[in-house]
Amino acid sequence: MIKLDKRLSFCLSLIEGETLCDVGTDHGKLPVVALLSGKVKSAVAIDISAKSLKKAELLAEEWGVSLSCRVGDGLKPLCGEKTDACVIAGMGGREIVKILSETPSAAKSYILVPHTDAPIVRAFLKENNMRIVRDAIVKDAEKFYPILKVDPALPWNEAHNLYFGDGTPDGEAYKKMRLEKIERILSVREDAALKEEKEILECEK
Repeated sequence: MIKLDKRLSFCLSLIEGETLCDVGTDHGKLPVVALLSGKVKSAVAIDISAKSLKKAELLAEEWGVSLSCRVGDGLKPLCGEKTDACVIAGMGGREIVKILSETPSAAKSYILVPHTDAPIVRAFLKENNMRIVRDAIVKDAEKFYPILKVDPALPWNEAHNLYFGDGTPDGEAYKKMRLEKIERILSVREDAALKEEKEILECEK
């Protein structure tokens, strides 16, 4: 069986519904495993790189599953189709926001993994009144990944902050690392946003 890393395994656990779209699929492991395991009945793999997408095509052929592979930018290759679950991973938060802005209402639920600028993603969701129903931190290969599950049909929860969610399974380790980093920065310069983040993280302790 194909082995998923901790980050992708957590994404897989959040997928619901019969159809999946994986944006920035690269090797295609996530949609192929989702099909093999019966988690979904059909899947679309999208990547802006034809070379990367070829790896997904070959993996699907090797394991005998039908995977629709489409080259393109963001969710545009869906061409107006709607999917039950959409995973957008392997990129920064600003790029995720761009994708969601350009192609709204493409999925019943989103699983977003911003490698940078997670607060910008949360701010976008707040502005667009989309609820984060899970906001976890997963540590994989010595790096922390925020993983957000979003239900666009539900309104934003005002109790949700822009810097940190429920945190599990690796939230405590992340908070410790992040607080230490913020304190180092604030020791040499003032930063109102970092002060706010520090206060919120300390309240979560």
